Amino acid sequence: MRDDLQDVVDEVSRLLGAPATLEDVDFTLLAFCAHPTDDDTTAMDAVRARSILGRGSTPATRRWFEGLGIARAEGPLRTPADPAAGVLTRLLLPVRADGRTRGYLWLLDGGRTDPGDASDPALAAAVALAGRAGRLLADRHDDRDLGAALAAVLTSPGPARDRAVRALSDRLGDGAPLALVALHPPGGAP
Repeated sequence: MRDDLQDVVDEVSRLLGAPATLEDVDFTLLAFCAHPTDDDTTAMDAVRARSILGRGSTPATRRWFEGLGIARAEGPLRTPADPAAGVLTRLLLPVRADGRTRGYLWLLDGGRTDPGDASDPALAAAVALAGRAGRLLADRHDDRDLGAALAAVLTSPGPARDRAVRALSDRLGDGAPLALVALHPPGGAP
């Protein structure tokens, strides 16, 4: 599947003429394409460099982008630049399947692509590829068995517990009323 995701990233990059990265909803880097070094029209920013070198984005970067509403995006959108934070403007293609965000395709296109242009055939093809990536990620994260996530909610520290809460929330729905009952037998684990 990693090759399939890499193929999606390479094709989206080719279609839109911009370096691309694919991250899951936890901002873990899944695939990226080469970044031309001899092209003055394609700048690299610190966020892309850190994402590739660290195989994911920092919590601060994640909070900044999530504050822009990317987790709820259902179609392409433009994120603003923040020069002080080393962030260039990006085109975001949400990677969705089954009505859920599964990840993000990021393109450093220098603002060239209008995310609202429904008549752009390259953008339409890239959006379809983002959907393909969403289906691949949905298949990868077979969430019929929520036992591991539930166990992590009950027993894991900080960040791991937070990821598990998000996984359960994504699977069961943000607005669904839920009740959790944990039985703790004497001398045993929950």
